[in-house]
Amino acid sequence: MSFEPRSIVNGALLKRHSGQSVSIHLFVERADKDGRSFTGKSTDEMPIQVMLSDPLNSLLHGWVEVIGMAGSNDSVRCKEIITYQAIDGEQDFDTNGHNMLCNFLANCRDMYRMG
Repeated sequence: MSFEPRSIVNGALLKRHSGQSVSIHLFVERADKDGRSFTGKSTDEMPIQVMLSDPLNSLLHGWVEVIGMAGSNDSVRCKEIITYQAIDGEQDFDTNGHNMLCNFLANCRDMYRMG
């Protein structure tokens, strides 16, 4: 797991962070045949292209967290992918709650600053 500072974003906020380290949750829709990229829908329903430095060695499905560098055109250069296991055969993700978190964090830049 990566521990470098990064912004938690959704699709709408991704463009604001071009060239910066981000974390974005995506629902995987399709992978390219060469395994070096895939497309997913963000929690706010925006299509996001993910470019990988190494090809996928297994099939991705459902919700994943992509950590990487935000591109300028609804894309992310991936450093790490975190997959989630389904509970009781279902893989629910609170997209509305996640979008509220993203907007809250985007509007509260100095939340932890004292004084």
